[in-house]
Amino acid sequence: MKVALIILALYVLGACASAAGWFRLEIDLDHFHADVSPGASHWLGTDHLGRDIFNLVVHGGRVALLVGTLAAGVALLIGTTAGCLAGWYGGRIDAFFLWLSGSIAAIPGILLILLMSWILNGGYVGVFLAVGLVSWVGIYRMVRSEVQRLRHAPFVLAAFLQGARAPHIFQRHLLPNMLPLLSTQFLLHFIFAVKAEAILSFLGVGMHDSPSWGRLIADAWTFDDLGSGRWWRLTGATVAMAGLILALQHITTYLQKTSAS
Repeated sequence: MKVALIILALYVLGACASAAGWFRLEIDLDHFHADVSPGASHWLGTDHLGRDIFNLVVHGGRVALLVGTLAAGVALLIGTTAGCLAGWYGGRIDAFFLWLSGSIAAIPGILLILLMSWILNGGYVGVFLAVGLVSWVGIYRMVRSEVQRLRHAPFVLAAFLQGARAPHIFQRHLLPNMLPLLSTQFLLHFIFAVKAEAILSFLGVGMHDSPSWGRLIADAWTFDDLGSGRWWRLTGATVAMAGLILALQHITTYLQKTSAS
């Protein structure tokens, strides 16, 4: 757990440093330093424009953290709100959200994300909204089930008999009891958003103006890096993505074990 938290902290520090301008992305207009192999001056070499691959990877980490946080936050907000309303009130509200979630779940997720990202013209807003608006269904179903179970619990009934209204019961009783579940779901959707952003950027409908790991992988494919012996761009992007996802998965597993015990 400590190792995973340290790795995650390094990614966060790298993202903050790149936002502060520590890792500059300078294009070599004369291409004197294009496609340079890794060395002391360029730890992961340079790309076809002479940009430092390590700096690009760090900037890609900032994109991944930002998109993952926003997309998972949108999914958590929509799923939790819909699940609480459907599970507590039932009736037509429950029927509406069941129909809506079933309709979204009937369409392959990645296709729906691709379509929405294209409609929203990609970029930060397009990517995190597309992922968040599509991936809330699982959270909604879990929260709805938990609310239906907890609404008959003695402490909820006691609060209801004392005159507490639904918003107060949600805030003071239901949500605190669902916090371990919501934390785990946030991390799982964070991981999903990071991978979805990489796929969208690889396909050209994700990040347009910001370097991302998906863009790096797409450039490595476009310029036939492996066929030309230039392994460093693809390796840097994939290893960085794998490191973040593995750290988050380890933290998620730890939270699941802790909440189950």
